[in-house]
Amino acid sequence: MQLKRRQFLGLSAAAATLALAGFGLAEDEIFTAFDHNETEDVWIPTHCKACAADNRCHLLVHRVNGVAVKIEGNPASPTNQGRNCAKSAAALMTLYNPYRVKSPMKRTNPEKGRGVDPKWVQITWEEAIALIAGKLKQVQGEDPRRFIFLTGHGASLNMNTEQAFAGAFGTPNVIVGGTSVGCGGSSSPINRIVNGGGQARADLLYCNYFLNLGANSQQGGKGNSEEVNAFVDARIRGLKVVNVTPILSPSLAKTDEWVPIVPGTTGYFLLSMINVILNELAIYDQAYLLKRTNSPYLVGKDHLYLRNEELYEDEVRGLELGKPLLWDLADQQAKAFDDPTLQEPALDGSFALNGKSYRTAFSALKEHVRAYTPEKGAAITGIPADTVRRLAREWVEQARIGSTITLGEITYPYRPVAIISEQGSKCHVDNYMVVHAAKILALIVGAAEVPGSAKSAGIPSYRINPVDGVTTSEEFVYVPLQKTPEHISLIEHSPIPGSSTGLAWLTLADPGSYGFDYIPEVLGIWGGNPQALLGDFERVNAIMKNFPFTFAISYEFDEPTEFADIILPESSWLERYGLSSYVPRTSFTDVFQEKGNYGWAIQQPVLAKPLYNTKEGNQIILELSEALGILKGKEGVLARLNLSLGLKGDYQLDTTRTYTWEQVMELMCLAKTGGQYDLGWFKENGIAAYDIYDLKNYYGYSKYPQARLPLYLEEFASHRLRLAKEFEEKNIARKPGNDFVLKQFTPLPYWEPHPEHQASQDFDLYCINYKNMQHHFACNIGNGWLMELTEDQDPYSLNIMVNAQTAAERGLKDGDTIEIESFKGGKIEGRVKTSHLIHKEVLGIAGAYGIKTANFNPAAKHGPAFGDLLKLGEELFNPLKINLDRDVKVKIRKV
Repeated sequence: MQLKRRQFLGLSAAAATLALAGFGLAEDEIFTAFDHNETEDVWIPTHCKACAADNRCHLLVHRVNGVAVKIEGNPASPTNQGRNCAKSAAALMTLYNPYRVKSPMKRTNPEKGRGVDPKWVQITWEEAIALIAGKLKQVQGEDPRRFIFLTGHGASLNMNTEQAFAGAFGTPNVIVGGTSVGCGGSSSPINRIVNGGGQARADLLYCNYFLNLGANSQQGGKGNSEEVNAFVDARIRGLKVVNVTPILSPSLAKTDEWVPIVPGTTGYFLLSMINVILNELAIYDQAYLLKRTNSPYLVGKDHLYLRNEELYEDEVRGLELGKPLLWDLADQQAKAFDDPTLQEPALDGSFALNGKSYRTAFSALKEHVRAYTPEKGAAITGIPADTVRRLAREWVEQARIGSTITLGEITYPYRPVAIISEQGSKCHVDNYMVVHAAKILALIVGAAEVPGSAKSAGIPSYRINPVDGVTTSEEFVYVPLQKTPEHISLIEHSPIPGSSTGLAWLTLADPGSYGFDYIPEVLGIWGGNPQALLGDFERVNAIMKNFPFTFAISYEFDEPTEFADIILPESSWLERYGLSSYVPRTSFTDVFQEKGNYGWAIQQPVLAKPLYNTKEGNQIILELSEALGILKGKEGVLARLNLSLGLKGDYQLDTTRTYTWEQVMELMCLAKTGGQYDLGWFKENGIAAYDIYDLKNYYGYSKYPQARLPLYLEEFASHRLRLAKEFEEKNIARKPGNDFVLKQFTPLPYWEPHPEHQASQDFDLYCINYKNMQHHFACNIGNGWLMELTEDQDPYSLNIMVNAQTAAERGLKDGDTIEIESFKGGKIEGRVKTSHLIHKEVLGIAGAYGIKTANFNPAAKHGPAFGDLLKLGEELFNPLKINLDRDVKVKIRKV
């Protein structure tokens, strides 16, 4: 029986029970826990985990006679204000999904492969835990590094239990499934140094001009009702939106102007805009650049700061260095950036000192971008030179340089322009360069962390290097290389610690060739789907097949789980405990001032007990830790959770006893509210709201008045010199070559053709992947109602979007089947859906459809699988943040 959404919602609770019985659920005795002689009608507060929007949408689940029948937004929430999207509304079918993993499972078919049925049989929890613990104990005794733990957005609320478990076990190898190379992670370090947070958002309450480069936050997985509401209000107020993207997806279509761009050329476009502004228009915020950035710092031909001779320990560069110097025009001499006698620092120009020539970082930028002319760019980006110049002029005019705005008692520069670079523009081998260029475009007009500009998605928090006065990030701290790597993601051969772990899917294929002295033997899976997002299924599947033993903590039978030997069934997110904080993300609106601008919200089970013989993932980790003997003690999982969850004093975990995850949550609720609210209170009330922050704390400009933001990344020039020396001294050879890594360490961004731009001319189209509203990556693909919504109301997501003119020229029409072949060798088929809202040289494929596992929801097998076009290679990964270049050059033929 296929139960449609309207049918389910139209049924009474009793009828729903019978219908679900026909849906394959009767044998599980779902409703036996409820006494049907009583009448129950309750609303249960929880928060959403249907996408990766940082758990910011707060919900109410309506339960009638033991059955969850409806999900609505919680009106007490200052974030989503009672609203919710289709993903959370459809989560009833995440809860009542008949294709879930319902009990511990053991593989009986030794053959492993894509779509090969493992022929699961049910086993007990005791047997499953014992089998896994036995394998892990053997590996731990020999070499704990041989255990690889794959996690991802599917894990239980990311409460750090996976890191605590791995640390107590002794393995450094926690890797993130696929989103680390396919999401916006490449922007987080530069967002932190410019905006004071891992993510940045336009201050939509005051912004008048929004230049959007691939950000789909009103629709994609990072979007939430708070951002949608802020965007709609801003549009009503008159916000102008310019989208520079290869495709206009439904949410991006809410725009004033669409500027189609060739995929992978956003970096050139930005540098050409900066060139026009600095070298043609000569309009920029001089006062801001002088006082709030490192633009006036003097740099030499070696790209390093000119420094004084008094040495200090620079923790970012790992060297003893002097303070950077500026040129004081008042008395024509170089002075330290914090010299109290500094009167008139020079922003632009070159100066001679001790027989050498130095120029300001700002001058270096001006000269650097001269090569990026709009005329040359027209052939690269596809954007006419006149359009680039018009957008550049609009940017500086809309920035209102010199204007101010008074909020409360503070007068700020008023720069109502924002630029956001997100997944579409960043999923390329030059992702760092693109984000850096976007930040420079903002900084030259003073549009960072002030009203109307892009700002931290939350409360900004800067780390300031005392040696140079410039904001920095832990991800920019130089770490000396190690000849023999420990982490399977090759961190020891990377001088700065990136948070993504995509290189693991290259090293795991042949660890010895990368210098590892061990071979992984056990793979643990808890969330993450590398097959869906990384693609190259032949490589990834071969890696998974090579593990002698694999276990999975899994909610459903997705691609990674299909390679497991044992499955530990995880409950759905509507059956789990968690606690998440919130602060204003887009703007400091009246709602946050009325309802509280900081708070904690509960995630809790909405049913009296789990539907099936499942447990939430965090509870599974605790039980597995106990079986391994790594739960207790000062180095155990509990001690590590005390640190990572901030449990102290009366609310810390006793490292000599055992806990259920519910008991951990009790202590966490008390710890986060200073003993004010326990778990019972949160279960009833849902949200604890506080009034902690004010406008001074909300904008980095006022919270950190002494901070200088880096227009010029001098630490990269320093890192490059040191890295080249270490490569040689330690005889380390990176793939595809050390020069490929070294050239990424540049203080100013550049653009060069990507691998796809150099493909054979036979491959004359690009194919890109975009997110839609109803599915976030592969997280909700198994939800039958969302697939029904996709099939009934979205004509594009399960088809291949083709430009209407391009289709006509090639004799294609809606419904035709075409084969797409990647320049890397992958092939897929799909049906054509024409549109005028896609670049004429581009094909668009949504989401992570085309699932090919044996026991997954059959509805999710529909649609083309974009990942099958991708192949992995070192030349496609950015070596700084390990984002994968996910646009491919293709050719097509009609089938």
